[in-house]
Amino acid sequence: MLSRKEHTSQPISGDGQVRQYAQKHESRPRLMYRTFLKRMGTVKPAGKCLEVGAGTGALSCLLAQEHPGITITASDISPHMVDLARKNVRENGLDRAIRCICADVNNDKEMGPLGTFDLIFSAYSLHHWRDPKRSLSNLWAALGNRGMLYILDLRRVWWLYLLPGNGGFISSIRASYRPDEIKDIFRDLGVTKYEIQTAFPGFIQSIIAWK
Repeated sequence: MLSRKEHTSQPISGDGQVRQYAQKHESRPRLMYRTFLKRMGTVKPAGKCLEVGAGTGALSCLLAQEHPGITITASDISPHMVDLARKNVRENGLDRAIRCICADVNNDKEMGPLGTFDLIFSAYSLHHWRDPKRSLSNLWAALGNRGMLYILDLRRVWWLYLLPGNGGFISSIRASYRPDEIKDIFRDLGVTKYEIQTAFPGFIQSIIAWK
């Protein structure tokens, strides 16, 4: 069995690292997040939303633009990323729709005071979380009645896991989760209403749960 190898990278810090990340990972945000945005077009989100691991704020901006009337709390563990996200929110004229905060999804003392949300979402962050069961428990507690939790992330597949190298994308693949591992976490948390779907090209998955 190709066992999971925990991601060892530290939170992005410093203006240089933040700019490098933004240039490398979010130059084409609509393409990166198309699976999530397509589903939201069907769901038509309303009310209060929370993004975890918001990075540059690109996904929150796209969601707010496509669904006027929602309010989004965009959170990230890196203060430097939060600063960039605030800049992007201002430049897109979305200050009234999005607020950006620094918070650690693994810390219930930081997550608890945020209140409850109608939609909680995260993209390409799950494989970075130190304790996914605790983090998902915190998010589940923050999800309001009949709310939706949507996690978009990589999926550990053998044909990428076995490629040589230890950096960047391959490390993220090795640190990501298989559907059966997600199901085990949900079972332990008492989550019963969920679906896990694999998206093209096979190493991306949508993990969706409802209260």
